[in-house]
Amino acid sequence: AVESLGSDRNLKMIGIKKITGGSVTDSLLVKGVAFKKTFSYAGFEQQPKKFTNPKILVLNVELELKNEKDNAEVRIDDPSMYQSIVDAEWQIIYEKLEQCVATGASIILSKLPIGDLATQYFADRDLFC
Repeated sequence: AVESLGSDRNLKMIGIKKITGGSVTDSLLVKGVAFKKTFSYAGFEQQPKKFTNPKILVLNVELELKNEKDNAEVRIDDPSMYQSIVDAEWQIIYEKLEQCVATGASIILSKLPIGDLATQYFADRDLFC
């Protein structure tokens, strides 16, 4: 790993990821970035697992449908209006997802949760999140 740094020799550029189990002979050098995804959602198995020169979108937003209802208060006089509110919530999340795809990123990361709907949406488009 140190030899791959070249003349720079900045040891902060080397990270060691320890994973329980296996043996020393199971160790390998990843030239690039590797991280362990400790949980998976719907669509995770469909997503690509290896990228070369990816475009990465880094977010600080939740991509979950439930998030929209938590951020708004709506009062209605007519119960039939409820469906239009539900439709608007779905439209908001799909607009966010479409904006993510429109960036051309192949990897989408967020500090906040990315829910099942978004994960499946991205998986259907060969994107990793």
